[in-house]
Amino acid sequence: MKFLIVARQKKNVDAFRTTVAALLRQGHTVRLALQDRDTGRDERVADGLDSARFVLEAAPTARGDQWRTQAPLVRRLRDWVQYLGPEYAGADKLRMRVVDRLRAELGIASPVFGDGLVPGLAISQVERLRELLVRVEAAIPSDPLHHEFICRDRPDVVLVTPGVHFGSAQADFIKSARAAGISVWMLVFSWDNLSTKGALHVPPDLMFVWNERQRTEAAALHGFPPERVVVVGAPRFDAFFALKPVLSRRRFLGSLGLDSDAPTLLYLCSSRFVARHELSFVRRWLAVVRASADPALRRCNVIVRPHPDIPLLEDDNADLVVWPELPRAQGWVSRPFSDPRAIVLRTTYATPQAFFECLHHSAAVVGLNTSAELEAGVAGRPVFTVVADDAAVTGQANTLHFHYLLRENGGFVVSAPDLETHTGHLITAVTASTASDDESIGTFVREFLRPRGDRPASQVLAEELVARFVPSESAHVSSTSLPASLSPSSLLPFPFFAPPIEKTRLLRVGYRESTLRVRATHETRKRRRDGALVLDPETVAWLDAYIQPNDVLYDIGAGIGEYSLIAATHRNALAVAFEPGFATYKQLCEHVLLNDCRRSVVPLPIALGDRTGLLELEYRDAAGEERHLLKPDPWRRRPYDAESRYVQPVCAERLDDAIARYRLPRPAHIRIHAPRGVDAVVRGAVETLRDPAVKSVWVVAPRREVRAAVEEQVVATGLSLVPPPKRGEAMQRLLFVRETACARIHRV
Repeated sequence: MKFLIVARQKKNVDAFRTTVAALLRQGHTVRLALQDRDTGRDERVADGLDSARFVLEAAPTARGDQWRTQAPLVRRLRDWVQYLGPEYAGADKLRMRVVDRLRAELGIASPVFGDGLVPGLAISQVERLRELLVRVEAAIPSDPLHHEFICRDRPDVVLVTPGVHFGSAQADFIKSARAAGISVWMLVFSWDNLSTKGALHVPPDLMFVWNERQRTEAAALHGFPPERVVVVGAPRFDAFFALKPVLSRRRFLGSLGLDSDAPTLLYLCSSRFVARHELSFVRRWLAVVRASADPALRRCNVIVRPHPDIPLLEDDNADLVVWPELPRAQGWVSRPFSDPRAIVLRTTYATPQAFFECLHHSAAVVGLNTSAELEAGVAGRPVFTVVADDAAVTGQANTLHFHYLLRENGGFVVSAPDLETHTGHLITAVTASTASDDESIGTFVREFLRPRGDRPASQVLAEELVARFVPSESAHVSSTSLPASLSPSSLLPFPFFAPPIEKTRLLRVGYRESTLRVRATHETRKRRRDGALVLDPETVAWLDAYIQPNDVLYDIGAGIGEYSLIAATHRNALAVAFEPGFATYKQLCEHVLLNDCRRSVVPLPIALGDRTGLLELEYRDAAGEERHLLKPDPWRRRPYDAESRYVQPVCAERLDDAIARYRLPRPAHIRIHAPRGVDAVVRGAVETLRDPAVKSVWVVAPRREVRAAVEEQVVATGLSLVPPPKRGEAMQRLLFVRETACARIHRV
């Protein structure tokens, strides 16, 4: 079978790494696509997944059609409505988080709508809003970019994780897979995914969850049919279940400078959502512990473990601790408290053995609201919490998932309403003659994390993924066309995010059904037809065939930016647009704002050539427009001459130098449109062109002798020329590709 797994970020992959490995061992093909890519993390993502049947690549992060900005807004609104329902009556923090995200989507800095945006709606009103937004979502068509991405290798099954997330871009993978007749399933990543991450915008065919509680959540919170939910357990905890203690109590605590004869409390810090500044609460909690009347609690060791995603201390001068018995684990000890028995200990998060040792050698574990409490349960440790009234703790009891682990709800975590009661619970734990063997801990852990028995959940999931696939049941009928009565522009005025711009007629960019717009100016007068900006079909063919999601395009001689805008919006790339003409650069920046490409187009007013310095930019026509020539001479002041062309002093760079100087992202594709200086641009970009990451270069070269020189220089860097058609045009389009890259273009 061929699986396409679309994961939002690396931690989602880590949770299912053993499942992917199991599928590869069984002979299946896995194509893993990450939406949040980071070059430094990519090797770690693929670590241990060495197989010819495994591919790691980037996934689209946004739509490429006219719904690019409107679909996220529809989904943000739907997320907001999700938290107005009666199921979330006490979840104030969850409701306010989604309101903040909606404000950001609308570009609203201050809470002008009030704390609840629209407080006091009746249930019937909430249901009307929900039904409206569900219908709008159903009318949003499958995105061509996502459709192309999914169908590239025609997988048997598409898996998305986490599937539920605010304004979820993963909804478009589900929508496009179903439109293509491909089974699409969702892997729940964490214990709080279904209750804290917004609405399920587009339902998958199947949902794979940890336990029966999540099956109930899927139905109660999202209306997802229980019969389409498969309970498999929590694969992310398989490695923890397999751990055993390696260090003795004396060896472990002694290496941290703690008394091995004293009982130990382990405090587990929570996420930023629960407590943004948890250190203040930790200090208060520690002071109460030390003020206890019980001598054992006053002298116990206290180890504080920061959350993996949040630095607990601003100035962390930590001491390194290594354990020869744990060759891949390290620790870092800090002492921010005026208490010799209390430390902050960070351990290697990629290797859980050191954390397991912390748990194993503790008499009790304390946490506000964190999934690490589940790992404590796996290790058999009793866990205690207190309902915090601290201003720094805002996301604890007013969330749904906090209550799932509490003893009064069938869990194993002992909760206290205040610190005084909590201290009493801790006294009982540290004065016990033996470590806790409370059977309720093991019972809950098995039901919550391994409901299918003692077998690793990753194996159970891998088997279910294969067994559940039935080709005859994978086809779906789904309209991919947008009803004429419903389009983004009919829902919202276009452009929704446009800043105030002087009244000028707008042109549609002539790319498929694009809603991109540019201003009708002097420079575009020769390229207008029926209210649209006419594009070069060969350049469009190159963009469509080569630019993949998250690729970096260098657009040299970007002009008003039409090709950068297409790459950014319709190909989901990052475009770095170089344009030194000051008037044209102004239009480029306006078009970036007009089309809401602020995050995906980087406009730079840099003139590229074969030397660096303050040089002269000579304009052929009107000053400031895109028809210019970078002269090799340094700029100098000249006497006034009314008949001479305007020569602009400009900061010029070699591309190789600009990348190093400004730390620009390395390009995967380069478009060079500098007809009067293309050979100089190439001479200044030799090292860049030699980079194996450069997959294709698209050049517009004038005159036969210039073309020959450019071809010779580019080919010398290791790129190969795709033979152009024989034409008598003065301007030639030249395509160079890396031999190792997969050539996917057919020239127009």
